[in-house]
Amino acid sequence: MRLRVASRVVLFVLLATSAGAGTAAAEGLRNIASVTLVSYFDGSYRVESSETFLARLFPGFTILARVSRNDTPDYWQHVFTLGPVVNFSDSIYAELSYGLGIDSAGDFTHEAETNFNYETETTWAGAGVRAVFFPASGYFYFLPSFSGKFHPIPALGLFGKAFISIDSATVVTNSFWGEADYAFSSRLTAIGGFTVSRAEAFGYSLIAGVKVFFTPKVSLHYSLQYLSDTITYLAAPQP
Repeated sequence: MRLRVASRVVLFVLLATSAGAGTAAAEGLRNIASVTLVSYFDGSYRVESSETFLARLFPGFTILARVSRNDTPDYWQHVFTLGPVVNFSDSIYAELSYGLGIDSAGDFTHEAETNFNYETETTWAGAGVRAVFFPASGYFYFLPSFSGKFHPIPALGLFGKAFISIDSATVVTNSFWGEADYAFSSRLTAIGGFTVSRAEAFGYSLIAGVKVFFTPKVSLHYSLQYLSDTITYLAAPQP
């Protein structure tokens, strides 16, 4: 089976009045910027950038606003997302959002997503569903997912996420993303993992990389991926 090779570089910058981005107990104002460059060895590439703002209006209720852009050599898309984050307790919270997208052809997309999460210092579990509709073509898909991460020892993290997607043509795709990370220090973490998918054919990818933390609020992630020609995802795997 012929393989495609891709390298992925992600830069995260967190500007906040409080630490703990992404946790149920976070307070204050937070601004999270990320830029992802995916470069394929055949010369093609993809750039993904996003700016996320979170404001806790009162205990248990946070507003999320995000602007993201995806670029390839012949295509771009902006997505504007808004929704609440509701904290039911210090470890249980839900995220609900709606996104309106517009691309370089002038076509719109509607995206809705709901996630329920349980999170502690050592364990995280979540379940959610994402729905995307393309009015110009009438095409849509649903993407339920179940995921979790735990630390059998403090330095080792094990992550898994399962996707089951179905679209308007009743095509069903099953996918799984597994990943392990090991922290050698507070500044350097190694990662390794894989993805598998099955629609009309079986596909897989292999992942290896590192995460470098320059400060608690600035980090750089680099990964090298081997992608089989038959790999099929309705949406790129995301944590």
